[in-house]
Amino acid sequence: MKNISVNNVNNAIPAAETKSAVNELSGCNSVKHRVSKRQTSCLLALVIALLSHSALQAALFEQSDISVSKKGRMLLERKQTDDSIARLDRILLKNGSDTLEVFASEGRAIEQVLEEDLDGDGERELLVQMDLGGSGGFKEFALLQAKDGKYLPIWEETGFCAGNASIVDGDDEGKLNVYIEYTDTDVKPPKETTAVFALTNGQLKKIK
Repeated sequence: MKNISVNNVNNAIPAAETKSAVNELSGCNSVKHRVSKRQTSCLLALVIALLSHSALQAALFEQSDISVSKKGRMLLERKQTDDSIARLDRILLKNGSDTLEVFASEGRAIEQVLEEDLDGDGERELLVQMDLGGSGGFKEFALLQAKDGKYLPIWEETGFCAGNASIVDGDDEGKLNVYIEYTDTDVKPPKETTAVFALTNGQLKKIK
């Protein structure tokens, strides 16, 4: 067998083929470099998207205490899916490992929950104030009463423009009433007014 030295190898390969091989190798390294940069960019974009999604999920789910009693811990849960403007707010009653859904907003945003004994029977009612969404600023209210271990809705009212509720003894008569401050749009020009409701015999009725 004939021995071929390095010099002989270099001489045996034409210069044009050698240059072509070098160019091809350089091209491969360049392609690998471009692919590597593209993969890095994609991975970075994926990480940013995952972090943003996690932050969004955290911002759209929260729980806060309403009260704590012998019945358990009353919670307001605010929740909204990342692909919808509808709210999935709920009022929950937790006692040990048991959780009871007291009220579901069904798309409305719960702004506040007031818990007071309105009729003096020793059981506290829940007044729920909800925002209906949209540019009108209209609010809806629901009153829940505890009976036989459950909370039942006994009154719902809507159509209050920019309404805001409170429960106070406004007449200093020792009885709590529901006060709703709102903008009366049925008169021209619209004016700020207050509606007063009293709970009597299981019914909430407007008294002023």
